[in-house]
Amino acid sequence: MGELDLATVAAANDAWVLTPEGSEVVETAEYRLVRFPEPFTDPLQVSWVRSTRPAEAVLEDVVARATGFGLPEAFVYAKLSAPDGFDEALLGRGAQLVDTCDVLALALPADVEAPDLPGLEVRWRTTPEVARDANTVGVSAFGGNRASDDELAKRAAADRETVAAGTGGALVAYLDGAPVALAGIELVDGVARLWGGAVLEAYRGRGVYRALVAARMTYAAEHGATMAFTQGRVSTSSPILRRLGFISYGQERCYRLPLR
Repeated sequence: MGELDLATVAAANDAWVLTPEGSEVVETAEYRLVRFPEPFTDPLQVSWVRSTRPAEAVLEDVVARATGFGLPEAFVYAKLSAPDGFDEALLGRGAQLVDTCDVLALALPADVEAPDLPGLEVRWRTTPEVARDANTVGVSAFGGNRASDDELAKRAAADRETVAAGTGGALVAYLDGAPVALAGIELVDGVARLWGGAVLEAYRGRGVYRALVAARMTYAAEHGATMAFTQGRVSTSSPILRRLGFISYGQERCYRLPLR
């Protein structure tokens, strides 16, 4: 299958926003602002800004509203739908670039083959044991604290329901019985959102990441998804995903914007 329409990909990018339980959301036709609950390290985020007004004018309104939360800074995402000059407007207010990702999409079904890697096994996080392994890999790759047994049991129970329902879950890759990688998928309105891909450093370069992509693509196609979508860091996952057929439709940048 060929390239997807840019507007379709941009809409999927805007629709994928994080809203943890307990968040306070301010959403207008021009921007979406989220105050996350504790203990998020980046508690105030601007998920997207889209407007036909000049970037400086709409950013002025965003900053005025964000300042009302009393926090020293906000993390602002410049997505594909951002108005022209938005990055420049942010930099003009003293924002610092934090991260840059390629916005990647692939029309489904797609032929992504898993590598022939002896000893490789991929399991869904549907038991407490696999949930514990997923947590171990996640903490090693992303940091944070180990989850309690009760929390791990809840995650496994939740994934049993969502995997069976065709809406996704988390996968753990094992090599010779040892958990070495983690990745997730969420299916929403025909879009397969790929999240959280990480391979422990000692096991990189063997095709484990590709195996997790292939497993998720198979699951997505089986459950009716017509597009796979993700954001890939330009220095790590994006080159791998592009080799597997994903197309970059532009870049998304995250800025740290001082509010005081």
